Amino acid sequence: MKIITWNVKGLGNLKKNLSIKATFRKYSRDIVLLQETKKLIIDRKCVLSFWGRQSCNWMNIPSSGAAGGILILWKSELFEAITSEYGIYSATVKLREKQNGNLWWITCIYGPSTNLSKSDFWVELNDIGNLIDEPWCIAGDFNEILYPSERRGISTSLPQLSFHEWITEFSLLDIPLPNLQFYMVKFQRKCIL
Repeated sequence: MKIITWNVKGLGNLKKNLSIKATFRKYSRDIVLLQETKKLIIDRKCVLSFWGRQSCNWMNIPSSGAAGGILILWKSELFEAITSEYGIYSATVKLREKQNGNLWWITCIYGPSTNLSKSDFWVELNDIGNLIDEPWCIAGDFNEILYPSERRGISTSLPQLSFHEWITEFSLLDIPLPNLQFYMVKFQRKCIL
């Protein structure tokens, strides 16, 4: 299974959508998590502009004006959505693999960029984590760092600690992705961050 997560910094303009479509053609994908869509409405026409003609389903959280927005897309021939959860900073869907019946959850994150909203963000993530009892894949743009070496010249005392505590509390695995613009993860029956 191939998952792409990408902070697209806006959907809707033709050049951006063609770039996304070209990437999807180059790198096969089963599930896509997009952050910062900057779109109030995601309809079939919008999805077709970058996903192509292959059948898919999706869920999204609209942007707030020209900021934010989350979109999760999955191949409908591979997965069936069982239930979904919508938050301010996250979209979560429980999927059933059609081939083997396995159930698991996937969450797309677009975390707040201001410290004022960080505590609400961690409460939302704790609520999601406490809801889930099957394997869980969580990815996206946390607007957070785990280690000081991930950001140069900026102090990150309290938020860094919260992020580390949260990963530890939910027994998640941080996958290092140095110098990559986007990444793909093969999902195994482990929790992945």
